[in-house]
Amino acid sequence: MKRTQITSHITIVLTLVTAITAVLIAGFAWLASTKVDDLSLIRQADFVTQGLQQQINAVPREQESVTKWDDAVLYGKMRNHDWLLENIGKWTHDYFGHDRTYVFDDTDHLMFAMRDGIDVLSPSLGDDHDPVARLAAEMRYALKERLQASDPAPIADVASTKVVDIVGRPAVISARPIIPSSERMTVEAGSEFIAIAVKFLDASPIEHIAHYARLDGLHYAPAGKEAGEARIPVISASGATLGHLTWEPIKPGLMLLEQIAPASIIGMFIAMGVVLFLGQGLRRTSLNLIESKAQLLVHRDHLEETVRLRTGEIERQRQELDRLLAQERQVNALQRQFVTMASHEFRTPLAIIDAAAQRLTRTKGELSPQYISEKSGQIRSAVLRMVDLMESILAAGRLETGRISLSLADCNLIDVIASCCARQKEISKDHVFRTNLGELPATMKADRAALEQVFTNLLSNAAKYAPHAPDIHIRGWADERFSYVSVSDQGIGIDTDDLPKLFQPYYRARSATGIAGTGIGLNIVKQIVELHGGTVTVSSALGHGTTFTVALPREGAASLTTPQAA
Repeated sequence: MKRTQITSHITIVLTLVTAITAVLIAGFAWLASTKVDDLSLIRQADFVTQGLQQQINAVPREQESVTKWDDAVLYGKMRNHDWLLENIGKWTHDYFGHDRTYVFDDTDHLMFAMRDGIDVLSPSLGDDHDPVARLAAEMRYALKERLQASDPAPIADVASTKVVDIVGRPAVISARPIIPSSERMTVEAGSEFIAIAVKFLDASPIEHIAHYARLDGLHYAPAGKEAGEARIPVISASGATLGHLTWEPIKPGLMLLEQIAPASIIGMFIAMGVVLFLGQGLRRTSLNLIESKAQLLVHRDHLEETVRLRTGEIERQRQELDRLLAQERQVNALQRQFVTMASHEFRTPLAIIDAAAQRLTRTKGELSPQYISEKSGQIRSAVLRMVDLMESILAAGRLETGRISLSLADCNLIDVIASCCARQKEISKDHVFRTNLGELPATMKADRAALEQVFTNLLSNAAKYAPHAPDIHIRGWADERFSYVSVSDQGIGIDTDDLPKLFQPYYRARSATGIAGTGIGLNIVKQIVELHGGTVTVSSALGHGTTFTVALPREGAASLTTPQAA
C-alpha cells in the first residue's frame, strides 16, 4: 500500500511538473517574442532614422549639381529668367522633388522664385520668408567671413543645411553660392549669387523613407498630435521637436506566437496524456527501483571509498615522482657545473707547469740557480694547487658516501694553522697572513689532516676572493670547552641572500662570478667541522669582506651543546 502511494505521488508530481514546464515554456516564448519585437522596433527605428538623414543630406548634394556650373554663373549674372526657370527651377523640382527654389543676386535681392513647381513672376518668399531670409543672410555672412580668413576654405565647401518648421511643416532648407565649375570663368569673391532650396519632409521624402525601411503606413505627425507606438522625432536646427515620423510597427515575435499558439496548446495536452501514460508504467517499475536502492547505496559508498583511496595513492606517487625528478634535475645540474669548474681548475695549474717546463727546456744551456728556483717554485705551487683540488674532490666523495672517519689525537692547532698559512703563502705570494693565535690552547683532540683541509680551504678562499686586499687576518681564542679560529679578509664579500646556501655542495655565490672555484670547499669545511662536533659560521657584506669562524671542541667530538662565538 505504501509503495502504491509513493508511485501515485510520483505520477501527480510528474503531471504538475509537466504543467509547470508548459507554463514556463509559454512564458519564455512570450518573453522571447517581446524581446524580438523590441529588437525589431529598434531596427525599424534605425532604418527610418537613416532614411530621414539620407533625405536631409541629399538636398545640398542635389543642389550642388546646379550651383556649381559655369552656365549658372553666366546666365545668373545676365539675370536670364527663362534660363533660370528651365535649368534650375524646373530641373530641381521635376528631377529632385525640391518644393521651392530661390536665387538671391550679389546685392541680396531676390531675383528668382519658384514655389511648388510654379514660377513666381514677382519673386517673393511668402510663408518661407523668415527661415529662408535668415539662411540667406547667414550664407552671405559666411562668404564675407571667408574673405577675411587668412586660410580660407574652398568656396565649394561653403554651404549650409537646416531642418526648420514652415507653417507647421518640417522642411529641409539648403543654401549654396553659385560658383563656376571650371577655371574658364571666375566670380569676384563676395559677389556670388546664392541659391536656396526648400524640400518638405512630410511629402515625397516620406515615400522614399518608407521604401528604404520597408515599412507601410509611414506618415508625419506634427508635434502635439498623438503619435503611434513606433516613431522617431524630427528635430529642427534649434533642437526643438517639430513632430514625429510614425508607423505601425512590425512585430515578428507576436506574429510567430499567433501562428504557433494552436499547435502548442494541442501539443501540451498530448504531452499531459503521455505523462499520465508513463506514470502508470512508472508505478510498475518504481517498485523494483525502491528495492534496489539500498544495494545501490552500499555499492556507491564502497566505490567512493575505493576511488578516494586510489586517488590518494596516485597523488602520493605523483608527489614522490615530482620530488625525485626535481632531485635528479638538481643533481644533473650540479654535476655539469662541477665538471666545468673542475676542468677549469685542473687546466690552470697544468698550464703553469707546462709553461714553466717549456721555459726550462728552451733555456737549458743558460740556467741560473735563481731561475731554476723560480720555475721550480711555480711548478711546486701548481702541483700543490692540484693536490689540494684532488684532496677536496676525494674528501667530498668520501663524505657523500659516508666512508670518512676521524682519527682523533693530541693536535697543536697553532702549528696546523701556521703550516696552512706557509703553504698558502707559496701559492698567494701577494698576500700577507697576519696571525694572532696566542690565546689558543697548546693541544686539543682533533684529526690534524682533516683540520689542515679545513684551514687550507678557508685561507685559499680568503686569498682568492680578496685579490686587491693583501691582508688576511687569522685570530684564535678559547673558552673552557671550545677553541675558536676566525679567518677574515677585506675582499669582494658575499650577498646577504647567498649566505644561507653557501655551505651547500657545488653552490657558488653570485659575487664569485668570473673567479675560479669548484663550490665544494666550504661544504667539506662544514662537514669536517661538524664531524669534530663543532660549528662554522660566516658573516659578510657585499664589498666589505668576509669572516669565517670555526668552533672546535677541545676534547674531540663529544656530546656538547652548540658553542657560542666570542
